[in-house]
Amino acid sequence: MLKNRRKRKVNNKENIEEYEVINLGYEYPGMTGGVKWAVVTDLDIDVLMRKYGEELTQYMPYVVMTSEQGEAFRDYKRNEAKHEMRRIRHHIFGGYEEGMTEYMNSVFSKEEPEETVMEKLEYERFKEALDKLPPAQKRRCILYFYHGLSEKEIAKAEGVSQQMVSLSLDGALKNLKKYLKL
Repeated sequence: MLKNRRKRKVNNKENIEEYEVINLGYEYPGMTGGVKWAVVTDLDIDVLMRKYGEELTQYMPYVVMTSEQGEAFRDYKRNEAKHEMRRIRHHIFGGYEEGMTEYMNSVFSKEEPEETVMEKLEYERFKEALDKLPPAQKRRCILYFYHGLSEKEIAKAEGVSQQMVSLSLDGALKNLKKYLKL
């Protein structure tokens, strides 16, 4: 990005940057137009030309910018690099497929994979226990816990009393605890 920096001593103590040259073609690939360089400085243009005019002629034509404008260039470049690295780190090579991508990311995520595996194993264990229930208890558990139907709604759909559904769900919970050894 920076082509040239000219520094000078002030009070024999520190170096202060007098100017820097930015290659605009590098900053903006594919850029068209006559101006290819920017000179970033806080010096007055007359002072800049008097001190460095001869060495800056190789960059003609160029645009003169303040150091704040030059800092904006650097901030933009840092931000673009940050986002490019984020894109590279999080790129999904197989593309995106609704549901499957989230599932695969959760299974293969670097964040606490043990917990993900344990949750999957527990789910499989619960599913096996659910399959051991009598058909009416299994159906009612699925309707109640997974589909969010109330006991009254299940009773109405099956043509039985709410008390029957309630007793059935209580029995299902007892059986699940027994099967899961809780």
